[in-house]
Amino acid sequence: MTPRAELTVPPETVVPGSMLSAELHVWNEGRIVDAYDLTLLGPPGQWGECRLGQLPVYPGMHEKIKIPIAVPRSSELRPGPMVFAVHVASVQDPSLVAVPEAEIDIGAFRDVEAELARPQTAGRLFGSNLITLCNTGNTVVAVRLRTAPQDEKAPLRSQLRRSRVVLGVGEKARVGIALRPARPAVVGKAQNWNVKVTAEWGKAAARETVFTYRRRPVLTTGGSKAAMVLLATVVAGAALWMSPVGGGTRAPRTQTAAGPTQLEQVNDAAAKARQEEQKKAEEKQKSQEAAQAPKKRQLQQPLFVQTTAGSKDSAYTVKKGYRLLLTTVQITAAGTGTLLLSAGDKPLGSLSLSQAKDITPKVPVVVQEGGTVRMTVQCAEGANPSAAALPSASPSPGSSAGAGTCTATALVTGELIPDKGPFSKDDTAQEGHR
Repeated sequence: MTPRAELTVPPETVVPGSMLSAELHVWNEGRIVDAYDLTLLGPPGQWGECRLGQLPVYPGMHEKIKIPIAVPRSSELRPGPMVFAVHVASVQDPSLVAVPEAEIDIGAFRDVEAELARPQTAGRLFGSNLITLCNTGNTVVAVRLRTAPQDEKAPLRSQLRRSRVVLGVGEKARVGIALRPARPAVVGKAQNWNVKVTAEWGKAAARETVFTYRRRPVLTTGGSKAAMVLLATVVAGAALWMSPVGGGTRAPRTQTAAGPTQLEQVNDAAAKARQEEQKKAEEKQKSQEAAQAPKKRQLQQPLFVQTTAGSKDSAYTVKKGYRLLLTTVQITAAGTGTLLLSAGDKPLGSLSLSQAKDITPKVPVVVQEGGTVRMTVQCAEGANPSAAALPSASPSPGSSAGAGTCTATALVTGELIPDKGPFSKDDTAQEGHR
């Protein structure tokens, strides 16, 4: 008799980086004491040990076991429902299998890394630095930047090229920092001031980084001596020029000052202001488009086929506006016959039902919009009547296949990637393998 099993998880949303506890109930509806091998399927089985051990159950009784699941804090784990399952197989008769499924509601988290290009920068009349921001969360984040000298009395002004940046998942942005001393030093010793840069993306979420600006004097020691010699020479020449010996009556001369006129300066300032406004408007439009663009989604789609003779299939069709990056197909099957699996127009494998195993393509397979992932079962006539069919999450609990039945369950795992928008780029899939 087919074992009956039920998998439940708490209804609360789970934020990556936290723990949850799933509960598995297993019923023994047979007449002898039996034990069941438990194996965790889906992404939770890849986060840790997938083998859960054995669970003994007495006839007519049921047992339960709690399964701790540590959800990793990774940007690859996108918000939304995630399907996983537990493979329950009888020790007395390994052909008796149940595969209960459940969903985990993955929540969103925001995290940003901030790194300065240089821990120390120097200059005489001005200086600059660069800060790189990276979104390490699993959803879009808006970052606000602030900068100021740590010493409020320091004669230094610091300004950011941009004060607000919107980053997609895994996206990076670089923002320039301009520094200008309020009172440049002509001569003297160099001075150091610490400058703090703060990146905020929530009420209590922030990153602070500090670098040092070293203000150097305009004239070095050698330059100061040369300037003094030059100044003494000019004063001596002027005195000789004005003296009765070396002077004389000369006609006054006029010279036009070089440089742009006042009108040209006003026009240049207005043009720069218009360019800055246009640049800010373009950045705002790009941020709005990124926030409204379709996002990548994790996919776990079960396919189920049960037939007694002939050929029968089950398929999943890629939704409009997306393409599917297929990574693995986990297969459980029983009966006498052949299982065929294809993705779009590309065959993935042909297996015997009695020797079915998981399929992981060496190169990721991409199925375009409207394409299908299809599982076809060709059940041989006169199949072994003693072979028991494997249950799936698709039939109702407690149901079982009859004698001579061919049954197959396939869990299709991959990622739905939008065809358009800023999130349509996929670094792992190659166009030549479509």
